[in-house]
Amino acid sequence: MLAHKAEEEGIAAVETIIGEGGHVNYDAIPGVVYTHPEVANVGKTEDELKAEGAKYKKGTFPFLANSRAKTNGDFDGMVKVLTDAETDRILGVHIVGPDAGELIAEAVLGMEYGASAEDIARTCHAHPTLSEAMKEAFMAAYDKPIHM
Repeated sequence: MLAHKAEEEGIAAVETIIGEGGHVNYDAIPGVVYTHPEVANVGKTEDELKAEGAKYKKGTFPFLANSRAKTNGDFDGMVKVLTDAETDRILGVHIVGPDAGELIAEAVLGMEYGASAEDIARTCHAHPTLSEAMKEAFMAAYDKPIHM
């Protein structure tokens, strides 16, 4: 299915064989479609959360409002963040746009370690970078956007 998923499973298998208790967090495996624009996601979708009856918040940020994307002339798409309405924990992140396959790693790391939207939003992101779109979407998820 996904080479990066298989790699993690291989490492976990070896760790289990040598007695180190391997583990793969299947909720934090990114998916990437290498098209133009790229598409990347990790975690739950809005439809899944609705079907579960989960209370969630959503933050979005368009690449059209990102200075690096505009400078590069590649600004189609957006970042969407889904978080638990009570805990602010990251439930899913969906990106359509430039370098989505690279940007999703920040969300995967956050999900792997139980980060909140505020944790990511309060992390300094270099300017001007595409990753600022991630920061802005996380800020929007906890009602503190500054560039929208």
